[in-house]
Amino acid sequence: MKPVSLLALLPLCIAYHVQAAALERSGQSTLAFLEPNNYTEFNIGVITGNLSGENSNKQELSQALNVTDFSTGNLLEDFHFIQSAIKLQLNPQISVGLLFDQPFGIKLDYDYSPESILGNEQLEAINIHLKSQNITGLIGYQPTPRWNIYGGLAYQTFSGDLYLFGQSFYFFNGYNISLKNDPALGWLGGVSYQIPEIALKANLTYRSKIKHNNQSIEYTPNDGIVNSRTEIITPQSVNFDFMSGVSAHNLVYGSLRWVNWSSFKMKPNGFNQIIQNTINDFKALPSTPEISNFIQSLSNFNLIDYQSDQWSAKIGVAHQVNDRTFASLEALWDSGSDNPASTINPANGYNGLGTGLRYQFTPKSFIAGGVYYLKFKPSQENKNSISVSSISTLDDRTAWAYGLKIGHYF
Repeated sequence: MKPVSLLALLPLCIAYHVQAAALERSGQSTLAFLEPNNYTEFNIGVITGNLSGENSNKQELSQALNVTDFSTGNLLEDFHFIQSAIKLQLNPQISVGLLFDQPFGIKLDYDYSPESILGNEQLEAINIHLKSQNITGLIGYQPTPRWNIYGGLAYQTFSGDLYLFGQSFYFFNGYNISLKNDPALGWLGGVSYQIPEIALKANLTYRSKIKHNNQSIEYTPNDGIVNSRTEIITPQSVNFDFMSGVSAHNLVYGSLRWVNWSSFKMKPNGFNQIIQNTINDFKALPSTPEISNFIQSLSNFNLIDYQSDQWSAKIGVAHQVNDRTFASLEALWDSGSDNPASTINPANGYNGLGTGLRYQFTPKSFIAGGVYYLKFKPSQENKNSISVSSISTLDDRTAWAYGLKIGHYF
């Protein structure tokens, strides 16, 4: 069987999760580093879609302001991204590489300004733009042609802004935070096994959590400006990838990814002060079981957190059409984070299909393009939870992702 490169047959390596589970974006793949010989690649992609639903405060808005349009509009902004990699095989046993990606982030813009007795005045808004960038340095040791043991360091930056406006946010109405860019280091390690003669390859990669201490400026409704530091720990993760030839011109491939989002939380000092002030106000009231439960829930409330770890998977088939052309088809699944429906969590995982085509325009260079169709699963509203949003349903939950990759062996 003619050996076939897994990465070359996967033009759909634009594994961006579009808020399906937590802040997940890139999938943090190390496949480019496991390519044979010297190799470099560049990826560019875009995600466009529609995540829209209705404001849950229909009765209040209708009675108080004579609102008849409860549509949230599209919560999902188009998102562009790049990924790149270079790998050098210094000798038969030692390889080094650099990878660049944008692993975590949210980009949501919600502006609810329906026609009412006030005109088209803005009644609710939320703007979130959190972003990160990774540069990963790797070194690999190949004790035999079939085994590769690798590890390295990840230099990560994290920054962003978040703004809440509207009566639905209660005592958080008007809260705003700006997180200055903060660099931090993490590490990763993995092992890969291959049998090139039958196009078999499997690899397992672990990435550590990375602790950031962002300088932050918060604007709180009652306390004004708060300058402090906000701790943000991006989660640890594990990636497993495999492929196997099934005939002379076909192979199957897949991946499984776990991300420890259940341990993630974001609770800035000014945000926490709003909570403590509100708790003190409620403690001054006559004690009832309802007030006690509310105080307990509020004391554990974070600006952003997630109920469950994320699991995501894909399985696909690749076919060699001719000496220069390859095609692939794959199915995708994402578990979501099980958070109640909110503007910050408008969807809870997805199912998807992807297809791609790769053309080898020289013996050492190729260009590949791919497209994903994603259908998001709805988040469930939980009346017993505290939420910084008023979204109850998402009628439209789809997205398209497009990618283009150029790769070269040298």
